[in-house]
Amino acid sequence: MRFLLYLLLISSSALFAQKNSKNKWDDAAFSREVKLKVSGGFIFRYELPFGDTTRMVDVFVSQNTNTSVGGLKTLYMHDGQMLFDSTVTWNKQEWSVDEMMSQTLTRYAHEPFIVVGIHNDPPNRYAEFFPQKVADYMPQSYRDKLLAAQWNGQLRADAYLNWIEDTLVPFIEHNFNTSKKTKDRMVMGSSMGGLISLYALCEKPKLFGAAACLSIHTPMINFGMFDEGMVEALVIPFNIYIEEELKADKKHKLYIDRGTETLDAYYGPYHERLLNTLERVGYGKTNPRFLEAVVQGAGHDEVSWAKRLHVPVLFMLSSGNSQ
Repeated sequence: MRFLLYLLLISSSALFAQKNSKNKWDDAAFSREVKLKVSGGFIFRYELPFGDTTRMVDVFVSQNTNTSVGGLKTLYMHDGQMLFDSTVTWNKQEWSVDEMMSQTLTRYAHEPFIVVGIHNDPPNRYAEFFPQKVADYMPQSYRDKLLAAQWNGQLRADAYLNWIEDTLVPFIEHNFNTSKKTKDRMVMGSSMGGLISLYALCEKPKLFGAAACLSIHTPMINFGMFDEGMVEALVIPFNIYIEEELKADKKHKLYIDRGTETLDAYYGPYHERLLNTLERVGYGKTNPRFLEAVVQGAGHDEVSWAKRLHVPVLFMLSSGNSQ
């Protein structure tokens, strides 16, 4: 049964805090009142410093999770404002993360974890989630076009990932009983959030041990800018970058998928190209640390992602051959 939580939380005395000692972010970070409809757990909302501004973060802890044992795994999810409560989202849809953890996952044995939802920056989401170093492989003319039309003059993915590594992860691991091991940190997103999750696995292999990319936006561009030059200017450079920077090993897991309806219906050839690239770097069908799916009938929306969310989560949580 869903219930409305009204919690005013103080970050320095979180219920699941490990230490009382102060860190550099403690004075700048502060909690916010939470008014979200969630099921089977608790939301802790924080506002953390992010450059010259701040960034909202929601932490969900299931009531089924024993937080006193320590060593919890952590799932970091992009587009955090879309995860829990459809009554406050722009499209009235949600990932239903709380229901997944408190209901669906109770049918499966799995290691305990918490979810950290990172709110996006709507005006800069495309610039923040676009794999920044791919731009180095792009034609200058196309790069300049996107800088003006889509990126608000600046690519931001590296700054975003550095903030996660330098500010967010230390904050979470200081205030919650979470593991500090690479294998116990997971990252997940959809669409452009899938791209930044894969990019994170390439750029921050010591930070994340697993990445899940749902409806990964393999065309790399907003739908309205699809054109004949897109493959040469974006898709090929992206795959070149992946082939040069990503190498399968026994420490990292990768999940990717796409649907077959709405925007995902256009992904077929770009998805196949990425699969071929991933196979060349060791993430092929025979690799137990890689899982790929084409989900028939699924569209490009939160309702579709919610229906299959438990699949990548269980895959990333499984011990498998990870070390």
